[in-house]
Amino acid sequence: MRLFSWIARRRASAFDMAETATPPATAIVEDSGLDGLYLGLAVQSHLAWKQRLRTVVREGRHDAVDVAELAADDLCALGQWLHGTARARYGHLPQFARLRKAHAEFHLTAAQVVLLSRQAQRAAAQALLRGAFDSLSDRVQLELVRLHSAARAQ
Repeated sequence: MRLFSWIARRRASAFDMAETATPPATAIVEDSGLDGLYLGLAVQSHLAWKQRLRTVVREGRHDAVDVAELAADDLCALGQWLHGTARARYGHLPQFARLRKAHAEFHLTAAQVVLLSRQAQRAAAQALLRGAFDSLSDRVQLELVRLHSAARAQ
Protein backbone atom coordinates (compact mmCIF):
# COMPACT_ATOMS: atom_id res chain seq x y z
CA MET A 1 0.00 0.00 0.00
CA ARG A 2 1.38 3.38 -0.92
CA LEU A 3 1.72 6.12 1.70
CA PHE A 4 -0.79 8.47 0.08
CA SER A 5 -3.48 5.79 -0.05
CA TRP A 6 -2.74 4.85 3.58
CA ILE A 7 -3.22 8.48 4.65
CA ALA A 8 -6.41 8.78 2.60
CA ARG A 9 -7.84 5.60 4.15
CA ARG A 10 -6.81 6.74 7.62
CA ARG A 11 -8.56 10.10 7.14
CA ALA A 12 -11.66 8.30 5.92
CA SER A 13 -11.57 6.07 9.06
CA ALA A 14 -11.36 2.93 6.94
CA PHE A 15 -8.99 1.35 9.50
CA ASP A 16 -9.51 0.62 13.12
CA MET A 17 -7.25 2.57 15.48
CA ALA A 18 -4.77 -0.30 15.93
CA GLU A 19 -4.07 -0.33 12.20
CA THR A 20 -3.39 3.40 12.04
CA ALA A 21 -0.55 3.44 14.54
CA THR A 22 2.11 3.40 11.84
CA PRO A 23 2.09 3.51 8.09
CA PRO A 24 2.80 0.20 6.39
CA ALA A 25 6.49 -0.53 5.87
CA THR A 26 5.99 -0.59 2.11
CA ALA A 27 4.71 2.99 2.23
CA ILE A 28 7.82 4.17 4.06
CA VAL A 29 10.17 2.31 1.71
CA GLU A 30 8.37 3.76 -1.34
CA ASP A 31 8.81 7.30 -0.01
CA SER A 32 11.68 8.74 -2.01
CA GLY A 33 12.00 11.85 0.11
CA LEU A 34 11.58 15.51 -0.62
CA ASP A 35 14.71 17.60 -0.13
CA GLY A 36 15.68 15.82 3.07
CA LEU A 37 12.19 15.09 4.41
CA TYR A 38 10.85 11.57 4.14
CA LEU A 39 7.08 11.76 4.22
CA GLY A 40 6.53 8.30 5.66
CA LEU A 41 8.97 8.87 8.49
CA ALA A 42 7.50 12.33 9.19
CA VAL A 43 4.01 10.84 9.46
CA GLN A 44 5.29 8.01 11.64
CA SER A 45 7.03 10.46 13.97
CA HIS A 46 3.89 12.60 14.09
CA LEU A 47 1.74 9.60 15.06
CA ALA A 48 4.25 8.62 17.75
CA TRP A 49 3.84 12.08 19.32
CA LYS A 50 0.07 11.69 19.30
CA GLN A 51 0.45 8.44 21.20
CA ARG A 52 2.93 9.99 23.63
CA LEU A 53 0.49 12.79 24.49
CA ARG A 54 -2.30 10.30 25.05
CA THR A 55 -0.02 8.45 27.47
CA VAL A 56 0.94 11.71 29.23
CA VAL A 57 -2.72 12.53 29.85
CA ARG A 58 -3.84 8.99 30.66
CA GLU A 59 -0.98 8.24 33.08
CA GLY A 60 -0.36 11.76 34.30
CA ARG A 61 3.37 11.60 33.47
CA HIS A 62 4.68 15.05 32.60
CA ASP A 63 8.26 15.15 33.79
CA ALA A 64 9.84 14.38 30.45
CA VAL A 65 7.79 16.91 28.49
CA ASP A 66 9.15 20.43 28.20
CA VAL A 67 6.09 22.55 27.37
CA ALA A 68 8.13 25.39 25.85
CA GLU A 69 9.92 22.99 23.52
CA LEU A 70 6.67 21.25 22.65
CA ALA A 71 5.01 24.58 21.79
CA ALA A 72 7.85 25.56 19.45
CA ASP A 73 7.18 24.53 15.87
CA ASP A 74 10.80 24.67 14.75
CA LEU A 75 12.45 22.05 16.96
CA CYS A 76 11.03 18.81 15.56
CA ALA A 77 12.33 17.33 12.31
CA LEU A 78 9.35 18.56 10.30
CA GLY A 79 9.60 22.04 11.83
CA GLN A 80 13.31 22.28 11.12
CA TRP A 81 12.64 21.27 7.54
CA LEU A 82 9.77 23.76 7.22
CA HIS A 83 11.84 26.63 8.64
CA GLY A 84 14.90 25.76 6.56
CA THR A 85 15.05 23.82 3.32
CA ALA A 86 11.31 23.87 2.62
CA ARG A 87 10.92 27.61 3.17
CA ALA A 88 13.71 28.36 0.72
CA ARG A 89 12.49 25.88 -1.86
CA TYR A 90 8.69 25.81 -1.43
CA GLY A 91 7.86 28.96 0.52
CA HIS A 92 6.08 30.41 -2.51
CA LEU A 93 3.53 27.58 -2.63
CA PRO A 94 0.15 28.02 -0.90
CA GLN A 95 0.44 24.43 0.33
CA PHE A 96 3.59 25.40 2.22
CA ALA A 97 1.83 28.27 4.03
CA ARG A 98 -1.09 26.01 4.99
CA LEU A 99 1.21 23.28 6.29
CA ARG A 100 3.34 25.68 8.27
CA LYS A 101 0.26 27.25 9.90
CA ALA A 102 -1.32 23.88 10.73
CA HIS A 103 1.98 22.60 12.10
CA ALA A 104 2.40 25.64 14.38
CA GLU A 105 -1.18 25.29 15.65
CA PHE A 106 -0.58 21.57 16.23
CA HIS A 107 2.39 22.33 18.48
CA LEU A 108 0.55 25.01 20.45
CA THR A 109 -2.40 22.70 20.99
CA ALA A 110 -0.11 19.85 22.08
CA ALA A 111 1.45 22.16 24.67
CA GLN A 112 -2.00 23.18 25.86
CA VAL A 113 -2.91 19.50 26.33
CA VAL A 114 0.12 19.00 28.57
CA LEU A 115 -0.59 22.16 30.55
CA LEU A 116 -4.19 21.09 31.17
CA SER A 117 -3.01 17.67 32.26
CA ARG A 118 -0.44 19.18 34.63
CA GLN A 119 -3.18 21.32 36.16
CA ALA A 120 -5.11 18.10 36.90
CA GLN A 121 -7.71 18.98 34.27
CA ARG A 122 -7.53 15.55 32.67
CA ALA A 123 -11.08 15.68 31.28
CA ALA A 124 -10.34 18.96 29.52
CA ALA A 125 -7.02 17.59 28.26
CA GLN A 126 -8.76 14.46 26.94
CA ALA A 127 -11.43 16.58 25.24
CA LEU A 128 -8.77 18.76 23.60
CA LEU A 129 -6.91 15.63 22.45
CA ARG A 130 -10.03 14.14 20.88
CA GLY A 131 -11.19 17.44 19.41
CA ALA A 132 -8.90 20.21 18.23
CA PHE A 133 -5.69 18.21 18.57
CA ASP A 134 -6.91 15.26 16.48
CA SER A 135 -8.31 17.65 13.90
CA LEU A 136 -5.02 19.55 13.67
CA SER A 137 -3.11 16.29 13.52
CA ASP A 138 -5.15 15.18 10.53
CA ARG A 139 -4.76 18.60 8.95
CA VAL A 140 -0.96 18.52 9.30
CA GLN A 141 -0.84 15.13 7.63
CA LEU A 142 -3.17 16.24 4.83
CA GLU A 143 -1.26 19.48 4.21
CA LEU A 144 2.03 17.57 4.24
CA VAL A 145 0.72 15.29 1.53
CA ARG A 146 -0.57 18.28 -0.44
CA LEU A 147 2.80 20.04 -0.23
CA HIS A 148 4.57 16.85 -1.20
CA SER A 149 2.33 16.52 -4.28
CA ALA A 150 2.71 20.17 -5.26
CA ALA A 151 6.48 20.04 -4.83
CA ARG A 152 6.74 16.90 -6.96
CA ALA A 153 4.71 18.65 -9.68
CA GLN A 154 7.22 21.53 -9.95
